Amino acid sequence: MQLKNGCMAVKLMEFVGLCGEVPVSLVRKLPGYYDYNRRLVTKLVQEGYLKERRMKGYRRRIVRSLSLTEAGLGQLQRVSPGRAQRVRAHALAPESGHGNWKKTLRLHRGAACLLAAMKLNAVWQPGRQKDSALGNQLTYYSAYELATKYGWDNKGARLSGVLVDKYYYYPLYYLGDNNLRWSEEAERMFLDHIAASPLGRSRIPGSSLLLGESWDLVEPLIIHAVNPRSRLIHFTKDSCFRYFTMDDMGLRLLKLYLDDTYLFAFQQYLLQNGVCEPSILPGYLSSLESLSEHYDSGKGKREARCLDRGTFFACQIDSLKKFCKIGPDLLVIPDRWLLDFEMNGDHNNV
Repeated sequence: MQLKNGCMAVKLMEFVGLCGEVPVSLVRKLPGYYDYNRRLVTKLVQEGYLKERRMKGYRRRIVRSLSLTEAGLGQLQRVSPGRAQRVRAHALAPESGHGNWKKTLRLHRGAACLLAAMKLNAVWQPGRQKDSALGNQLTYYSAYELATKYGWDNKGARLSGVLVDKYYYYPLYYLGDNNLRWSEEAERMFLDHIAASPLGRSRIPGSSLLLGESWDLVEPLIIHAVNPRSRLIHFTKDSCFRYFTMDDMGLRLLKLYLDDTYLFAFQQYLLQNGVCEPSILPGYLSSLESLSEHYDSGKGKREARCLDRGTFFACQIDSLKKFCKIGPDLLVIPDRWLLDFEMNGDHNNV
């Protein structure tokens, strides 16, 4: 197999090496064409540069996991010593799970969050570039990176990473298509460490960002979140969660939330095209806590408000209809408006 520095096969090997392990299902979200990337994975496994393991995950599903072999690391060293050095440093994640399901699952969550950070154009590579970018650009720190740097214990927390801008830091979690078992004490302890660190002392804690596979996960998230006895994610008086999907549409919405200038430009774009008027924080960026106020259990135990104001995207509305009553004044924006805005490059002029 011909490997050259900068080709997709080398980039894929580096990504797997940096993450420790990567679920095969995540390959379809990598840059480029899925069919081509999947054929590359198959070829790299056949050549012995990647190793594929199969494990039994939740609901007895078979989870396929990729890790970088010594032969693959040797090839990286041959074509790109710099990439090989980054992998050997294990700065973002520990080595592969070696069959340990809990460790592998943690690595998979970290891989998804790192990929999201890359797609958000955050600075993620440890080193001088990240140090100089901090406060000027969106930067990403993995939970393992922070725990290693400061000597923290993060084994009990589900936190996978932190996105940092000039004024805020945002805890980042990956759910996939399942809710997460939740220990409020473990999560609070890790976030307290961040708040007391140089990273957090000059910044305000932002919303906790949850990444999932589909908008359908919003309903079960809210059902458990309003239950104080739930062992899954639940709301407290200090919590603020926002949910986004890992697809292109979800990450575009996440970018709107993280970048005020980008959000302002998009709202002006909607106004200019007669779609809707601007709002301080539009409904499509609402926290789960605000959506839970409209949750209707159907059992009459709690009074739910009708969701009849604000704006949402078409991709979100079907999941909202499953747990709350939708009023006639709710505005639904076709998904294409956000895609057109990005494709037209209107945000570059602001």
